[in-house]
Amino acid sequence: MGENTRMLTVKAAADMTGLTVKGIRFYEKIGLLKPAARSPAGYRLYSEEDIARLHKIHFYREQRFSLEDIAVLLNDPDVDLRSYLKRQLFDIESQIQELEHIRITLNKALEENDCGEVLEEENRSSLERSRVAIVGTDLQNDFLDGGALPCRRIYNVIKPLEAFFARAREMKIPIIYVCDSHHRNDPELEIWEDHAIEGTWGVQVIQELRPDPRDFVLKKNYFNAFIGTKLQNTLKKLGADTIILVGWRTHVCVAQTAIEAFHRGYRVLIAEDCVDSTTQVEHEFGLNLLRVNYGIEVLPGYDILEYMAEMSGETQPG
Repeated sequence: MGENTRMLTVKAAADMTGLTVKGIRFYEKIGLLKPAARSPAGYRLYSEEDIARLHKIHFYREQRFSLEDIAVLLNDPDVDLRSYLKRQLFDIESQIQELEHIRITLNKALEENDCGEVLEEENRSSLERSRVAIVGTDLQNDFLDGGALPCRRIYNVIKPLEAFFARAREMKIPIIYVCDSHHRNDPELEIWEDHAIEGTWGVQVIQELRPDPRDFVLKKNYFNAFIGTKLQNTLKKLGADTIILVGWRTHVCVAQTAIEAFHRGYRVLIAEDCVDSTTQVEHEFGLNLLRVNYGIEVLPGYDILEYMAEMSGETQPG
């Protein structure tokens, strides 16, 4: 280290980077930072390189990166920074959607003269309507033309799903999107082409089926939408005991999610015009598997919602 290299104390490093002394010592403790030297009295001293590293840590923490991600970003010379930034943006946008859902509910309560009545109505609604929830799997761009795993058959479900989602929102039935989401080293990518990579166009929900602020958006790494996700917790919070499944690949992600839901004690229905697979044979195989082995009800989406409306005593529009 050159004689002219400027060395700073921990207090000076904190002042320069906007971090606290306690924070810097924490980053040292977990291995994100190692002081360049110590003074004769044993005090930590930090070099310009250390200060630059602390600035990066501060930036990544402000952007809500996990400490594990920060360690990779700082220590791996081959890391794809752009991919990490895009993934973080996707996560933040998902959080914004969840907060927007809360904002709408709070505004509705405040706009009424008697907040107590509104909350009572919301509680009643949860008991009467949120017993049902819609779960949509893998309705994402990578399965369209131009995507990583394109298939023309996915276009079969787009218009039916547009109408189905619109009607469900009118009925205030919760909609949960569970979206395929991968990093470059995920095991599934050893079987399938790279697809639904975090931060890419392909991972985004198909434009015509984009979530409403009131909807829920979760991410999954496996075929089964319950494994490694917040789906079970979300359904529990909604008080749901019945799931209407829609989405892509009847015989894989839809089927595995349906079977898991069956074993967890949910009543499961499949909206048959709102699911499809890469071939007609695979699609029919998936539906028959669910019907025969698990007694799962398979009906057109509109018929399911008509039935739900009748059960809740709702009058159909028009």
